[in-house]
Amino acid sequence: MKVAFDTSILVAGSIAGHIHEQRSRIWFRAAREGDIDAITTTHALAETWATITAVPIEPRIAPAAAARLVERLARHVKPVAMRWEDYRSALTRCGELGLRSAAIYDTLHLVTASRRGAEVFLTFNTRHFIPLAVDGPRIVAPPDPPALLAN
Repeated sequence: MKVAFDTSILVAGSIAGHIHEQRSRIWFRAAREGDIDAITTTHALAETWATITAVPIEPRIAPAAAARLVERLARHVKPVAMRWEDYRSALTRCGELGLRSAAIYDTLHLVTASRRGAEVFLTFNTRHFIPLAVDGPRIVAPPDPPALLAN
């Protein structure tokens, strides 16, 4: 099963003590063990770096440490570059749905996941993504373990 990871999943699974850490790590484990084919956009990895370097925890996560963390994520969650066609599709979808502003970024993640054949789009921000899911992957928020979705 191909599963696209949203930034919210990447961040939660990367910060010890995050409220959703354990719920995310189930999916990271599935990716690491090859139970799922995990992908994410290169933009989501950049958002992950930006978020974890800004989180107000002590000690703060240093930029170099955040870069190493993103590199480790990319070993098991395959980075997928966005193409102009993805941007065009996202712009069209936002226009058709009457969406504005930052909705374009979530739409880009979802359109790219769809193009790459993801069956599931994993996020803790379901309320942002469900309205965008005209077609493509099913929007899922953990805690559903990967085995439940394979049926």
